[in-house]
Amino acid sequence: MQSKVSRQAQRASMCTVLIIFSAILLCLAGSAVCSVIQNPLDLIKYKDGFVEMKCTNNKDDYDRILWYKHSQETGFKYMGYLNTIFPKLEAEFETKIKLSGDGRNNGTLTINSVSVNDSAVYFCAAYYTVL
Repeated sequence: MQSKVSRQAQRASMCTVLIIFSAILLCLAGSAVCSVIQNPLDLIKYKDGFVEMKCTNNKDDYDRILWYKHSQETGFKYMGYLNTIFPKLEAEFETKIKLSGDGRNNGTLTINSVSVNDSAVYFCAAYYTVL
């Protein structure tokens, strides 16, 4: 009994956060061949650290990278997007995340002060805006 309790206490004190960065092949607005690559595929981080996840695609005419979060508690949530000019974040993520990159072929999602609430599957998608 003692070892089970001490293992639980040890796990709680470590406060690790598991973040799965799922590779998704999503290219929106229709394209013959497009691939989106996310890196790293999975992460385990300590509480209060930060996480960087990268998203790349092979389409030069795409102008937006979108980010989504999926957890069992909240389901899918749209976090925001990065375009060639600026990032646009949903209000609930404005103080939690940062989006950087060129918004065309490369985008990085940074999550600050990670906590257990950040344990989720994160998705990125490449998007082409038709004007």
